[in-house]
Amino acid sequence: MTMTASQVRELLIHVPHASTFIPDDVWPEFLVPKAQVEAEALASADLYTDEMARQAWPKAKVIQAQVSRIIVDVERYDDDSREEMAEVGRGALYTHDHNQLKIRKSLPERRREELLMRYYRPHWQELRAQAAGAILIDLHTYPVEPWIIERHAQGPRPEIDIGFTDGLTPPSWVSALSQHFHEQGYDVGHNTPYAGVIDAGAKAAVMIEIRRDVVGQPNGADPKWKRLIDALRSMPMGG
Repeated sequence: MTMTASQVRELLIHVPHASTFIPDDVWPEFLVPKAQVEAEALASADLYTDEMARQAWPKAKVIQAQVSRIIVDVERYDDDSREEMAEVGRGALYTHDHNQLKIRKSLPERRREELLMRYYRPHWQELRAQAAGAILIDLHTYPVEPWIIERHAQGPRPEIDIGFTDGLTPPSWVSALSQHFHEQGYDVGHNTPYAGVIDAGAKAAVMIEIRRDVVGQPNGADPKWKRLIDALRSMPMGG
């Protein structure tokens, strides 16, 4: 059964990659100039996804990461042996930029654990607590052209990528979302270039990846932004 956002009692929006904030005590860990670090934080961010969530679903609970993903990425496994992106220096704690340049020192385990305890574990504790019984949308944007660090860059890069996982995302919801975004005039793909959705214990969950060239600017004058917000606001919710 699919519903609209207004019909969903508990709607949770996860925004893991909007922040560009870099804490003061992390700066000494970087090997490149400050401007280069700031540029990487900006390039790596899913800009405006926090504002997107609030405008599209004003009554939903929004959980977002408090620091840039280049400091701690809350959507990576905290165990590098389980995280494929750790192979390119982009595990839970990044050491490399999106061009594969090493920009940050490899951290001793004690410091690594300190940062995980500060930013990663509290985030997941809150996310799991809020996700129980809720419908979860994991909200992202992604670049038009693949980065060399991407592990699965060969597939299509649609304007809207619906990421789903069997057992977490009802097939009927995937179908309804595909139809909805097609009707809104978007090119839609499934699990490409990014696949799956996080398991936070939600009743149902889906990842929405939006190609960055269709996002626009978060103001009332940009037709791209207005079109996108309208499409997100009216998208079907499934559980």
